[in-house]
Amino acid sequence: MKKYLAILGLVSLSFAHAQGGPLVINNYTSYDFHTRVTAANLFTPGCYFYVALDNPELVISGGNSVSYNSYNIPGTTWKVSTSSSPATLRLGSNPSLALGGTISNNTKWVVSQFQLYQSGTSLSVGAVGDTTYTCNPVPNIFNTPQAMVEWFTITSGTTTSTYVQIY
Repeated sequence: MKKYLAILGLVSLSFAHAQGGPLVINNYTSYDFHTRVTAANLFTPGCYFYVALDNPELVISGGNSVSYNSYNIPGTTWKVSTSSSPATLRLGSNPSLALGGTISNNTKWVVSQFQLYQSGTSLSVGAVGDTTYTCNPVPNIFNTPQAMVEWFTITSGTTTSTYVQIY
């Protein structure tokens, strides 16, 4: 029985990272980084299977870092599209967006659309992401007058961590 529970626990932990792993945003600048992120299924034709942050945008203030393991970010609303029909809005707490669910199991982080702010003033805009995502092509490095924004992934075992670095 103990072995069965141990195996069950390990299996559930592996499903916990099925969304392609955590999204880590490190802001090494003095500017506030405002972003809307998107996750998608790279193998679904037609660019329909995606999840995009609708409201509010994530704000990572200068000198800070955050890590998100799922769409269950308190207070967020996501646009979810699984077909050619218009996307539907779902709260981050919606069970369909939970780790191990159909949506998180079949998507990975692909794009960060961003703005850099200083004292409430928008300075620069841009986007970075996975260059293999052809539905919304963006570079993996974007230079602004204020900062360089970089997107990359690191895979360890079956977990792929996605990083957005602001220098």
